[in-house]
Amino acid sequence: MDLGFGNTNQAIGNAAATQILRATEAQEAALASEISRYDALLESNDTDLEKLREKRLAQLKSAAQQKSKWLENGHGVYTDLPTGQHSGDIAKAFFDATKKSNRLVIHFHRPTTRQCDVFHAALDKLAPRHPETKFLKINVEGCDDVRESGSGVGAKYLVEKLGIVVMPTLLIVVDRKAHHQLRGFDELGGTTDFTVNELAYVLGGHGALTRKDDEEVEPSFISGESSSGARGIEGVNSLRMRFGGDYGGRGVRRGGYDEDFDEE
Repeated sequence: MDLGFGNTNQAIGNAAATQILRATEAQEAALASEISRYDALLESNDTDLEKLREKRLAQLKSAAQQKSKWLENGHGVYTDLPTGQHSGDIAKAFFDATKKSNRLVIHFHRPTTRQCDVFHAALDKLAPRHPETKFLKINVEGCDDVRESGSGVGAKYLVEKLGIVVMPTLLIVVDRKAHHQLRGFDELGGTTDFTVNELAYVLGGHGALTRKDDEEVEPSFISGESSSGARGIEGVNSLRMRFGGDYGGRGVRRGGYDEDFDEE
């Protein structure tokens, strides 16, 4: 398909056209579904409509009750992992959080890695949109400090156990399992220019949240395959851990993340 962009920009033109086509198809599918729903209503009698109304009210009541429980449990906001008075409580607080919430997105960050701010901004917007998921952040500054009294000693255990090797990293926890890690921006097209909806699409693909309608359009970088790689982005760096293991914890060496969090 020649879009008239010339040989150099033809790939960009094709990607843009594909994105527009996908958005149009999604809109058409949603419209067709809505029309079918109205057709069914027109063909229903009063008894059917009353049953439908009661069913819908029950669904709304159940959804409202569930949302209230989520909010009481600290969902709906992007915040630091709540701990006790000592930094050593971080690991305990982490495991407690996985017991109370079925889905979590946890941002392992440190202030000296400036690209962490990109995820801070995006997750701050996603959290109120997705109360079904708990969004947390853990500051790992000092985790590679060889001194036992280093400022990051409290998070050191988690970093080693989970194999956190790149800053920033988003850890996805589903049903008390470390399900997946987004390391840097590789899965977001290798750039920091992704939108909040595109991040939601990727997180939703890993089961971290339930996508909303405007988050269902597949990002162009999913099919475009063009990625500079996370380590090629200025500001993204590795966490050089010095506690006996080789670059990364147990989850990395075995090649997967589906690890149950048992009592520690």
